[in-house]
Amino acid sequence: MVKKWILAGLFLMAVSLFAGCGKQEQAAVKPAKMVKVQLIVPKTANAGTSIPLKAVVTQGKEKVDDADEVKFEIWKENSDKNSSMLEAKHDQHGIYTAKTVIKEPGTYTVQVHVTARKMHVMPKTALSVN
Repeated sequence: MVKKWILAGLFLMAVSLFAGCGKQEQAAVKPAKMVKVQLIVPKTANAGTSIPLKAVVTQGKEKVDDADEVKFEIWKENSDKNSSMLEAKHDQHGIYTAKTVIKEPGTYTVQVHVTARKMHVMPKTALSVN
């Protein structure tokens, strides 16, 4: 009878020990917050003028100043095979910028490619050039 109680006690201690280890592992592995990008491009622009492009990169409430790569890709509507890529410059506080001049009127897509903290984000927006 005493042996059964000892065995039952040992079994309960072992179960408690393993259950506790599992909880510690779960707490140690937190998923990283997603990198978010706010793409700021004018809705319209005049052909032949300088057009500012801006991307604000954040992760949670933190501004991301250490992005591995930030590039702006621009292509005319129905012509995505003929795109151009512009390297962005890091200004400060998670803000990355570039400028472009588009000579031909039309509707364009501007897409920013951001690689930061092992994540890749690619928001896009439309730009109408008059």
